[in-house]
Amino acid sequence: MHEIGVLYKMVEQVEAVAKQQNLEQIAVIEVEVGELSGILPVFLEKYYPIVIENKVLFEASELCIQVIPGQALCCDCQTLYNVMKNEGTCPKCESREKTILGGREFILKNIIIRQNRE
Repeated sequence: MHEIGVLYKMVEQVEAVAKQQNLEQIAVIEVEVGELSGILPVFLEKYYPIVIENKVLFEASELCIQVIPGQALCCDCQTLYNVMKNEGTCPKCESREKTILGGREFILKNIIIRQNRE
């Protein structure tokens, strides 16, 4: 389950940014996860509370995940298609030869802070 390692690294990066920017409380971490990245959003959601446990900076924070479709261009007929939905095969010509255009990424997109009201 490499998702746990990915989460630990992401939390480390957010902690570094928070320290640099003097942030006191994280409300939301937004990430983009490609369908073809090998990272399963269900495990990110499951293990996020464990990774942030006892970290005051992340208390009551949320992990918001946007799944990026795995898009490919067929090398034979130039059809653009979703790799996952079509099980890696072009829906037009049934070729498996493709150029992956997107869906391999894991991006820490936004860190939303909670404003302290005084």
